[in-house]
Amino acid sequence: MYNPETKKLKFNENGKFKILMISDFHAQGNFNGVGRARFRHKMIKGIELLLNETKPDFVMLGGDQCISSGDDMPQISKEEDMNLAYEALKEIMAPVNERGIPWAFVNGNHDEERCLSKEELFPVYKKFPLCLAEKGPEDIYGVGNYVLPVYSSKNESIAYNIFALDSNNNTKEYLREFGIKEEDDNIVLPRPFCRRSGQAMPFFNQVMWYYNTSRETEIKEGRKIPAILCMHNPCIEFNHIVRNPEETKMIGDSRDSMGYSELNSGLFFACLERGDVKGIFCGHEHLNNFQGKYCGITLAYDSCVGFDMTAHDDLRGGRLIELDENNGSFETRHITFMSLMGDEAIRDPERTFFDYETNLGKQNYNIRFIHMD
Repeated sequence: MYNPETKKLKFNENGKFKILMISDFHAQGNFNGVGRARFRHKMIKGIELLLNETKPDFVMLGGDQCISSGDDMPQISKEEDMNLAYEALKEIMAPVNERGIPWAFVNGNHDEERCLSKEELFPVYKKFPLCLAEKGPEDIYGVGNYVLPVYSSKNESIAYNIFALDSNNNTKEYLREFGIKEEDDNIVLPRPFCRRSGQAMPFFNQVMWYYNTSRETEIKEGRKIPAILCMHNPCIEFNHIVRNPEETKMIGDSRDSMGYSELNSGLFFACLERGDVKGIFCGHEHLNNFQGKYCGITLAYDSCVGFDMTAHDDLRGGRLIELDENNGSFETRHITFMSLMGDEAIRDPERTFFDYETNLGKQNYNIRFIHMD
């Protein structure tokens, strides 16, 4: 439920609030068939069907929207690029905006690899009245660190919090911020935890911001407020789910190694200490849609919705998160395009089911494929 006059998110009369998370548009090249956005029409139809199926009160974009133009585009001015970005976002988000559903976003590791920076793209998002994302405090790292309260169905008190954090881009940011010379980089060692170990995480000052904001809200409301946290890159604790599927009650698929930071900023520990975050949700890996519980916190992947990058057709889709005001819990499940569209969800029927331009398929992964019911 949403009040456009106050821009307040609110539980319905039954104490329920539904969030649809959709991630990884990878809409580079942008619109009207320019660049690599060849299958955007399928993505938009898939988003429409997800909205019809879940009827969400709120939509969270899980990063890697990549809505500015890319290196394969002709040289254009920043103003032209911002106009292109706006038109692309307008087209992609039309099913959400036309239904009057409020939405927000987190930035992904690719959202600053195009021609526009995250700072330059932020006002493009904010041109849409239903976009509730906030840029966040200027004195902490990243763009898009904010919290959206969901108000009680019974009164004006806060019943749930939706935290959003910028999980940043890659370890080069660490080198720059910590004064480490690139030639002396000792962040990624020869035997890293993560095969894709160049990834980043929220900085410690972002973790502090979450911790202090959570604590301040508890003091103001007179009680601890349950919360979920959304970002793009996973934290290292996601690895426990795949490595211990039975103990963590894992369900879903793990078909790709996880891209998390070699440096642990303590986010998961902070969530444990505060005791408010019930679930952490991320995008990033297009071939993972699993969920599990570690130390009482649900860790869940949202697969991708984009068709113009590497993905598996049977995993592409979105994640429904249904919050419960009555007991502070939530339920979540991943919904695939294929379950809604059938064979129409296959990216290109003339190509093999798994083997796309990068020759990325089951037979080429040097990892365990895990599926847990």
